[in-house]
Amino acid sequence: MGKFSRSWELVKQSFAILRSDKQLMLFPVLSAIACLIVTAIIATGGAVLMLPAMTSAAAAGERFNPNQSPVFLLGMFSLYVANYFVIVFFNVALVGVANSRLMGGTWTFRDGLELAWARKGTIFQWALVAATVGVILRTLEERMGIVGRIIMRIIGVVWTLACYFVVPVLAFEDLSPIQAVKRSSKLFRDTWGEKVIGGFSLGLVSLVLMLPGIGLWFAAMVLGGIKGLLVGTVLMILYFLILSVFMSAVQGVFNAALYRYACFKQVPPAFDHDLVAAAWAPKS
Repeated sequence: MGKFSRSWELVKQSFAILRSDKQLMLFPVLSAIACLIVTAIIATGGAVLMLPAMTSAAAAGERFNPNQSPVFLLGMFSLYVANYFVIVFFNVALVGVANSRLMGGTWTFRDGLELAWARKGTIFQWALVAATVGVILRTLEERMGIVGRIIMRIIGVVWTLACYFVVPVLAFEDLSPIQAVKRSSKLFRDTWGEKVIGGFSLGLVSLVLMLPGIGLWFAAMVLGGIKGLLVGTVLMILYFLILSVFMSAVQGVFNAALYRYACFKQVPPAFDHDLVAAAWAPKS
């Protein structure tokens, strides 16, 4: 079975869980709304704080460079931390409820939020760690040549794989952020090995599912001219937002299933054992 076929089957199996418990979709919706609010607040506050420096530079006929402003750098780091916290908070809640559903439990939306709230301190600590690593990788990538950028991209991929199970680890295990990364990395290595070959790609499925939205936009533009272009653009954006929510929920359900397999070699009844086991190439 090819990568896309395997990925498509896993998405369909995850969707079966979503169909039986549509409240799981609320977590990515609330996460997106909260991220927009947090971003707007921090961006507005940062703009107000930098206004004197921007005005002074304009009066002197100089160009204001935000990258040299401590306020801007602090604001960007705060934005990273705040958004990481919001995203992980709701992902922990989603994974908690999804795990319950996969094992025949009866957790509700409120139970998921209570789990995330109980882990809020650890989630915030993880947000600090993730934001720090993200800022460092981005800064180094911007300042290096092409070879350095490739190396930093590779490091970024390795970091992403090492952190793949951080969310369920934070949800179900009482560990510090650094311990969570080590635990996540160990689960990944022990289950699929250090030489990883992607056996599935939810991103690939997402890309294919984006095509109808693009097709709708193109058809509206051809048939309706300028008005069709505007209507098509709005419809395409709405479609992409809905797709983003759907795929985020699918990712949460699938992560919960993979975590159970990595920890206990148990595959929930809703999933095919061979598909989960072959998510990445096994250790040779």
